[in-house]
Amino acid sequence: MTRSLLTLTAISAAVAYLDPAGYRWAGIAGAAFVTLMVARELHSAFKQRSARRTLEGLRGLHPSEFETEVARWLRRDGWHVEHRGGTGDGGIDILARRRKETLAVQCKRYAESAAVSAAQVRDLYGAAVATGATAAVLVTTGRVSGPAVAWAETLPPGPALTFHDLNCLGNLAAGNTRL
Repeated sequence: MTRSLLTLTAISAAVAYLDPAGYRWAGIAGAAFVTLMVARELHSAFKQRSARRTLEGLRGLHPSEFETEVARWLRRDGWHVEHRGGTGDGGIDILARRRKETLAVQCKRYAESAAVSAAQVRDLYGAAVATGATAAVLVTTGRVSGPAVAWAETLPPGPALTFHDLNCLGNLAAGNTRL
C-alpha cells in the first residue's frame, strides 16, 4: 500500500509540475489525497502502538499478537528471541538467549479476573528445566493463582521462576521496567 501511495504521489507531482494540457489541479488533488492517506495510516499505526502500551490494549490483542509483543520487549532489552508459540509449543512460547542466560517464557493473555493455574506454572517450569533454561518467566495480563504462587515458593534451587502479571505488566509495556 505504501508503494502504491508513493507511486501515486510521484505521478501527481509530475503532473502538477509539467502541467500538460492544464491539469495542474489533478496533480494537486492527487498529492493532497496521498498526503491524507499517509497521514491516516500513520495515525492508525500510532494509535495501535499506544494501545499496546497499556494493560487494556494488551488484553485486546490476539494471543499470538500478545506473544509477538512480549518477544518485541525482549528484543528491545537485548535478547535473541526464538518464537515457539502455538499449538504444541511444549509449554514455552518464547525462548530468549543472551550471553549464557536462557529464558523460557510462557505468555497468557487473560482477562483481569482469570488466573494462571498451578498446573500451567508447573508445565512451564518443567519445560524450562527440560530445555536447560536458566530461568522460567510467566507473562500474563491476568493474575497468578494462590496455589501457583505457593507451589513456586517451595521450589528447590534451580532455574529461577518469575511472574509478570497485571500488577507490573503496564510498566513492562511502557518500557519502564525489563523482563
